[in-house]
Amino acid sequence: MATYTTQRSQKFGTVYGVGQARQLITDTVTVSMTTAMIDNANDEVELLYVPAGAVFDSAVLSASDMDTNGSPALAIDVGDDSDEDRIFAASTVGQAATMSTAWARTAHGYKWTSATKIKAYIQTAAATGAAGTLTFTIRYFVDPSFSATNAVVS
Repeated sequence: MATYTTQRSQKFGTVYGVGQARQLITDTVTVSMTTAMIDNANDEVELLYVPAGAVFDSAVLSASDMDTNGSPALAIDVGDDSDEDRIFAASTVGQAATMSTAWARTAHGYKWTSATKIKAYIQTAAATGAAGTLTFTIRYFVDPSFSATNAVVS
């Protein structure tokens, strides 16, 4: 398994943090993908960090056509070390130059308790890989006291 990094995913990369209470923060990264980055299942592409207390709101994943085979296979997960497909599961955006907002429902309202690196994981390698670009946008707010636990009525 190989791991690829971006300037934004390195230990002290830029992290956009707290604004006014629950102000939405949008962060985007575009990665130039080589064929080596998509030709092996389980390879990781480190995208960016979210700060401690970040609460997921929404995301967008888009890609150029990075699998030119007549029967493309490329599938990409986006998540973190604890859950590889926390945000996107088996996305096929790289098969035909598309975009997706179909993030995993369990991501909505998820709170990262520490600064966390968000990664793209090659779930299924490209049948015929082609260099291209992968763009990931995440929206979140930072609220250390936020809890996704449902209120209990007694």
